[in-house]
Amino acid sequence: MNHRTHAGSLVLVLLGAVSCGQAPQPPAPPPITVRTKVIEPMDVPVEVTFPATIDSPRTVEVSARAAGWLQAQPVADGALVKPGDVLYQVDPSQYRIQLDAANARVKQAIAQEQAARAQAEGAQAALVLAQSTFERNKGLVDSGAISKERWDQITADLARAKATADQAAADIALAQANEASARADAENAQLKLSWCTVSSPLDGQLGASKAYVGSLVGEAGSQVLNTIVQIDPLWAGFKPSARLLPAIVGARDQGTLTAHVELPGAITTAHPGMPIGMTDGAPRAEGKLVFLDNQVGQTTDTLLLRVEFPNASGHFRPGGYAQVTLGLGMQKSAIVVPQSATFARQTELLVWVLKGDGTVQSVTIEPLAAWNNEVIVQSGLAAGDRIVVEGLAKLRPGVKVVDLGASAQPGSGAAEPPASEAKPGS
Repeated sequence: MNHRTHAGSLVLVLLGAVSCGQAPQPPAPPPITVRTKVIEPMDVPVEVTFPATIDSPRTVEVSARAAGWLQAQPVADGALVKPGDVLYQVDPSQYRIQLDAANARVKQAIAQEQAARAQAEGAQAALVLAQSTFERNKGLVDSGAISKERWDQITADLARAKATADQAAADIALAQANEASARADAENAQLKLSWCTVSSPLDGQLGASKAYVGSLVGEAGSQVLNTIVQIDPLWAGFKPSARLLPAIVGARDQGTLTAHVELPGAITTAHPGMPIGMTDGAPRAEGKLVFLDNQVGQTTDTLLLRVEFPNASGHFRPGGYAQVTLGLGMQKSAIVVPQSATFARQTELLVWVLKGDGTVQSVTIEPLAAWNNEVIVQSGLAAGDRIVVEGLAKLRPGVKVVDLGASAQPGSGAAEPPASEAKPGS
């Protein structure tokens, strides 16, 4: 066999070897790596947070009851006022004139009464004399001691004296009635005069005026000039589910219920000269539960609650929105998972649980409350369960994973992988 024949045979052998071998396999996908955490029961405070609307316990419309020209506004719009502070002054001239006229009529009626009493005294004296003359002479007519004409005169004098006394008594009563009427007119005029001075009935803040100095006010009955709103303390109204009512009432009765109101996302200037921005320390106030509504909404299954809280700083305003957080006491031996370890599927909340064979399964949990970026679990997990806290994105039910160990939590170092766990690449 020559050299060329030997080379051809070698090529055929090599081609046969290649053709008889298997095709190259694609590289295996890298294992899914996760970090886990073992559920350990702990005592945690139970807190529930609700959106709330800020309301004022007292809102009063300040009205002009006396018609006239608005003469002055001693306090500016937006000022903080106290009971008795003069807010507006209506021109009192016409009401002073009415009061003076009524007082004059009172004096006139008093003078008329005094004159009537003087007349009554004279009439009473004349009546006594006429009555005495009548009594002395009534038995002398039959004996002829006095004439019939004289007796008729005595009888007429007595009748006139009685009429004069009755008239004097009537004049006194009329003068007294006139005095009472004049005094009523004076009191009414005094009342209308007092309406010219519009004062604050409460502690609060004045709003924007609806009428200004120089305007004619009060012509169509009472006219609203402004509104005063109490701003300290305030109410935060919110509507929790009726299912939470037993827990709230129970904590209140045991004295463990706490409440605070917060204004999240407030824009403030943290330091002089610094630009405005979202503050880390949102305005917050401690409060107390002061009201539970007497019935549950038929369509919402919620009921109205109110928390009263101080607002000396004025950061909260009626009509605004806030958050109310109720503390319902301590949850003993609670099952707690990080919020980052949970995921939602439609209306359910789930976590990934690492099984003994190294695969994962999704488990539905029922949350009780949120606490410090954690979820307090009411059911679905038990102490000792190992849940996935990092690497959730690619997980599917039944997927085998490589556990890199406990996740590093804030304030603690990462735990070493369990000794029995195989290291990657071993």
